[in-house]
Amino acid sequence: MKIEDLPKIELHRHLELCVRHSTIKELAPHIGVELKSETDFSNRFLILEPMTDLQAVLGKFQDTQKLWSRLDWIERLAFEAVEDAVNENIRVLELRYAPTFITQGHPDLTFEDVHKSIVKGISNAEKRYPIAVGLICIIQRTLPISVAQAVTEFALSHKETFVGLDLADNEEGFDSKPFAPLFLEAKKQGLGITVHSGEANVPNAPRYVKEAIEHLGADRIGHGVQIYRDQEIMKFVKDRNIALELCPTSNWLTQAVPNLASHPFRQLFDFGIKTTINSDDPGIFNTDLNQEYRILNSQHNLGEAEFHLCNEWAFEASFIPKEKKQSVWKG
Repeated sequence: MKIEDLPKIELHRHLELCVRHSTIKELAPHIGVELKSETDFSNRFLILEPMTDLQAVLGKFQDTQKLWSRLDWIERLAFEAVEDAVNENIRVLELRYAPTFITQGHPDLTFEDVHKSIVKGISNAEKRYPIAVGLICIIQRTLPISVAQAVTEFALSHKETFVGLDLADNEEGFDSKPFAPLFLEAKKQGLGITVHSGEANVPNAPRYVKEAIEHLGADRIGHGVQIYRDQEIMKFVKDRNIALELCPTSNWLTQAVPNLASHPFRQLFDFGIKTTINSDDPGIFNTDLNQEYRILNSQHNLGEAEFHLCNEWAFEASFIPKEKKQSVWKG
């Protein structure tokens, strides 16, 4: 089995954080960041060793965010994100982004203009390469509900180019339940629902996953890795046919798990939960989907049959319209 040759599906990749390294180096001087060495680049833009916690990781995203400051750059970054996925042999790809994150500190950018540029970049890549791409709109749970309302309305007014709605950022201290009406309305209007939940290694993490499913109508869970600590919630997730978007390297770097060998991917897979394989933020975590497969192969003994099953689950769980998925995925 040559991992690079396996066709793949990825459901959990943040557009803003999968920027090509050569492009970062090219654009950095234009945002006032001088990179005199590889060490400078690594220190400013990469996370290569575990951080203290999820919040520390989120803080490191800010330099990369500054690259999303011009519409022509945004179009290019979106195109390159898809092109890089093609080079990983990804055939079905869901990218997600937060309009509030990109426009933060960039007063000249509107949600509308940013979205048009992203859609244009993705569309140009789809015309060139055999890949089906879907976009998910992210609500940042750390911002006021009024902002979440505006983002939801924006997503619902662009249902032709968004396939789903997501709730992201640090769960601890930010109850998801107040967002429930927004997510239930989005679900009613046909958007798929995924929620970042059960990621950080905190006491209530498994319960957060249950709440995301019960209150927000989550079809999928972003991460959900911590449910391995609660057999009842594992059964709850399995019985409701909820797919987990698991991201091994990310979980190690955020210290959701102490090391890659102890990641519970295999435990969740063997339990019968629909486990999918994802890279999360490959640009700053210095990984890609092939690397995630290698980790699962070498550390957890997943082989071609298991990878095929994970991709079948990902195909079923993807929010991209079935005909579009089938046009590039033979299974």
